Amino acid sequence: MRNKCLSFALLCLTFGIIGAQVDEKCLSCLRQYEDGPIDSCYDSFGTKIACGVFHISKPFWVACGSIGYNWERCTQDEFCAGECIQNFFRKFASRCAHQLKKPVSELTCADYVRLHHGADGCSMSSSLRHSRAINNCMWQDNMFGKKK
Repeated sequence: MRNKCLSFALLCLTFGIIGAQVDEKCLSCLRQYEDGPIDSCYDSFGTKIACGVFHISKPFWVACGSIGYNWERCTQDEFCAGECIQNFFRKFASRCAHQLKKPVSELTCADYVRLHHGADGCSMSSSLRHSRAINNCMWQDNMFGKKK
């Protein structure tokens, strides 16, 4: 019985992670939207707020698992930053899905972008402008025959 429960738990975890995985097209649109040079940080009143192509803040990096050597280095390494984004999305996808009243498997790229920009998840109305920009990116490439 214990093995069956363990197998079921692993199966659920596997499908949860797959369902929360963001594809390369979505990451590409997020990169374009954020439009940050890989080796830059922007600050407010002399304090660094976010760095890299995805504008990852230090609290976001901690929430994604503090991967890489340190916050700034991870944000300035495209692979590490991409993994951080994916980890964050996997970790908080179920909260986002709950707030939007849909299953994780139905979350769109725009929903994940709202999660990236919404300090409290996907339900903040202030995060809607970000999702609209991502929808435009996803839609434009689809209109011109590029793959999702």
